[in-house]
Amino acid sequence: MDIRFLVTFMEVAQTRHFGKAAENLYLTPSAVSARIKQLEEYFNSALFVRNRNSLQLTAAGEKLLPFATSLSETLEQARAAMNEESIQYLSIASTANAWDMYLKQNLDEVKGHLDDVSIRAEICSHEQLSRMIHEHIIDLALTTVPFKSDDVEILELSESMLSLYCSLELAEQPLGHLSISLDWGRKTNEAIEKIYPEIKKAGMRTGSLQVALNYLSTNKSAIILPEPIAQPLVNKSELVMLDSLAPLSVKCYLIYLKQTKNARIGQFIDVFTQMVKNKQGR
Repeated sequence: MDIRFLVTFMEVAQTRHFGKAAENLYLTPSAVSARIKQLEEYFNSALFVRNRNSLQLTAAGEKLLPFATSLSETLEQARAAMNEESIQYLSIASTANAWDMYLKQNLDEVKGHLDDVSIRAEICSHEQLSRMIHEHIIDLALTTVPFKSDDVEILELSESMLSLYCSLELAEQPLGHLSISLDWGRKTNEAIEKIYPEIKKAGMRTGSLQVALNYLSTNKSAIILPEPIAQPLVNKSELVMLDSLAPLSVKCYLIYLKQTKNARIGQFIDVFTQMVKNKQGR
């Protein structure tokens, strides 16, 4: 049970209004409604009576309220105790490909700019990231496909050009072995298919770089990869570069809510922004 669901329940109980509770918690009304619904499913009891012009606690809701208040107060005490130790916490989630292409190489550098920060890092799907950001479950999201939302800010972190590679043994007839298709988003996929129609017949289709590379390690194939990911394999003579697909590229984005009042998130964003400026200035 997420304590934030109980906090949401307390806010609705106090305001007697989903919209006002959502505004006070910096959530959308649908997110508040979803949290209350999950609480009701968890306790197998209706917590509110929803009339046209009023919202009242049920008997079950009245019983839950003091427990929710007690748990919330305990959480605040725990948070205060942690603050006394000068430890700050930040949750960041990434799609698997954004992790491989950016965060894995840069997380240590980012963390090195901030003292006394404990980072919780998770790997999630693109759909999960969008929901978790909007419901304040995570502070920051990294993905290769930006969210379509007016509630978030989007910072472009990196851009990697795509190129065609193949196993060394297939260099003479690579297109006949273009058997791995990676999902880079609809527009990029359509552009690739126009250049290499053979990829439509690929026997392996995946949205994960790691899955594609694992498959490639045991199956000789041609494959389209971001250049920074492919270069170590080229250096080890496991792959050979055949053709650049520039200007086709894959980008990594940092995404966060516009209405964030958390100072540590602002510091983190500033570090990412400065890293982008430093790389652009090289």
